[in-house]
Amino acid sequence: MLMNPMFEGEDVYALQTALLDLKLLTSTDCDGKLGPKTSDAIKRAQQSLVSPTQAMIIDSAAGGITQTAIVQHICENRRLKYKLIKGLPFGPCMHESSCRVGSYSPQHYSDIGYDAGVTQRNTMFTPPKEGFNVPESIDALSANLRNYYDKFAGVSKDRRRWALATGSWNAPAYACFIAKEEGASGVSRRECAQPGSTARATLEAYMASATAFL
Repeated sequence: MLMNPMFEGEDVYALQTALLDLKLLTSTDCDGKLGPKTSDAIKRAQQSLVSPTQAMIIDSAAGGITQTAIVQHICENRRLKYKLIKGLPFGPCMHESSCRVGSYSPQHYSDIGYDAGVTQRNTMFTPPKEGFNVPESIDALSANLRNYYDKFAGVSKDRRRWALATGSWNAPAYACFIAKEEGASGVSRRECAQPGSTARATLEAYMASATAFL
């Protein structure tokens, strides 16, 4: 939906990167400004992704239902690419940002870092432009899940192994420690840090939420 003045900013840029992944925009269209091309691409995405169970209005406005449908579509592509279990990487995206592509957390680190984008990447380690790049961030999350799932071979229950791999996105050293406790064979001691009771409970709650769709 076009507005006057035109919407612009990281949320528009993030949406444009997602529409680029759907082949509805080109890379030169990802300028952070919601112009006619982006508005038309949103409408075409709505038309192609709407399901009978979703009350999606075809209006070129990228509301919550539209953003979730777009993110879910990208997540399913990455699930197949990285051979992940059903429900990943969609579950972590829902937990981290409710699939709002331009989501960011207020500054809460000791320097200027904050968490940006659909997977809430820490800008102390990932530049904001990459954090707000939806397909790139979902790729990074998916690769991380695949890597840690493989590393956690030896954890007897498959769902638990995937949960611990999901926990590695939030607190990798704690997830490694717990996985090693539970039989993971591919984890070295230097990768581990023992969580306190509160940190462990927080991580378990994160894993339960992020794997709710498994």
